[in-house]
Amino acid sequence: MKISLPDSLAELKELLQHLDQFLLDKALEYMRKCYKAILEDVDEAISEHRSDNQKIEHRREVWYQTCLGPIRIKRRQYRDEKSQRRCLLDDVMGMDRYCHTTVKVQELALEMASFMPYRRSAEVLHKTSAIDLPHQTIWRMVGKVSEPYLKKEEQELKWFMETGKIPRGYGKQVSRLLVEADGVILSLQREKERRTEVKLGIAYEGWEKVGKDRYRTVNKTVYTAVAGRDNFWSGLNLKLQKTYDLARVKDTIVGGDGAGWIKEGASYVNGRFQLDRYHLNKELCFAFGRDNQTKVKVWQACERGEIENSLAIMAEAMKKAKGEQSLRMARAYRYIQENSSGIGDYRLSLGEEGKTLRHTGVIEGNIDKLIVRRMKNQGMSWTVKGLRQLLCVRFLILEKKLAEWIAIKNQPQIRGEIAIPKKKVRRIVSRLSIQEPDEWIKAKLPALYGPHASRSWVKNLKSLSQVAVL
Repeated sequence: MKISLPDSLAELKELLQHLDQFLLDKALEYMRKCYKAILEDVDEAISEHRSDNQKIEHRREVWYQTCLGPIRIKRRQYRDEKSQRRCLLDDVMGMDRYCHTTVKVQELALEMASFMPYRRSAEVLHKTSAIDLPHQTIWRMVGKVSEPYLKKEEQELKWFMETGKIPRGYGKQVSRLLVEADGVILSLQREKERRTEVKLGIAYEGWEKVGKDRYRTVNKTVYTAVAGRDNFWSGLNLKLQKTYDLARVKDTIVGGDGAGWIKEGASYVNGRFQLDRYHLNKELCFAFGRDNQTKVKVWQACERGEIENSLAIMAEAMKKAKGEQSLRMARAYRYIQENSSGIGDYRLSLGEEGKTLRHTGVIEGNIDKLIVRRMKNQGMSWTVKGLRQLLCVRFLILEKKLAEWIAIKNQPQIRGEIAIPKKKVRRIVSRLSIQEPDEWIKAKLPALYGPHASRSWVKNLKSLSQVAVL
């Protein structure tokens, strides 16, 4: 791409509007040349310092997907004593055999895919950077990164459930732990079932004030799984065991909407159930509608843990109700009966009502932000395998563990096989960083320094060749 001299103000405007992209393209083109030269020099160094059992088979070109754009790299392929083929440069770069993308590109693509659909992720990356990946490549990348992590988690969970042994963790001691759980139903495709439930659990130590009437949880731990009750609570328990000394936690409060698997799960963490006030208020509002006076009486009785009193108030109101409202009150009546063990405000028994502790209920916002916004609505449906893989990558990113896990996943491939001297690596990089600029930068005008340098036309030419800095 070349810049032609503009003949009008309109052409100048058009030129300036695209000037930033032109300069960026030129800079990226130059950096791609540097990148290619560095990697091919490193490949040369690898061939000189490889182990004796690595025999060079051939040298071929392959496209590397980088933050600078696609770059065609010529590198060697080796065959070891077991007749297995490997490209050592790919191993050093942390690349899979059939996915030649740099670690940074993997991080960017996976983070984008964790917040928006795969096709949209590829489009945004292409429009905002030099990265050009098909959406199918990003989809496969999610599977390749998540599968080893999921396999590792399954092995740990199986060992924990079979042996009951507590894994070695930090052993953090806290006096109180609040645990909340909820589930969301997602649509499935190419599965026997049409829907499945994704369970989400969070644990935190309390709240801290961050503004007027605004609080946030302290040291939040998050766990999600597409699993049954036993596997989910065992997995959450295992994750908490890695951080806390649960045997020394004095009070564990388990909050939820009253679902059976949540109430039964309180025993897995040695806690007691607390019905979320969000769901209790929702049921009472649905039952009583505009009858705020009766609703407040029932609410206050529930807060004090006076179950019989709250049911009596509701029974009296049901006698006067008719039609659909009577049915709604009967539903709320059964809801309070079924969740009577968790109705009373847990803070009353601790003597801290109105002090540092607040009602449970933060799970609603978490399940919306962490699962629903990415995986529900928008016409989405999933396979169970794809759902687990994306959840795994999404939570690795939210916990800021993705880069660390990619490094761990790639590390065993290159351990103990390549040993390039540090001085040689430094010479490669330093030589390329101080290389001479292109020929067009070094061009000179002999007339400016010849015998006619004092003439007016030469002076005008000299002024045109200089760049004024304002």
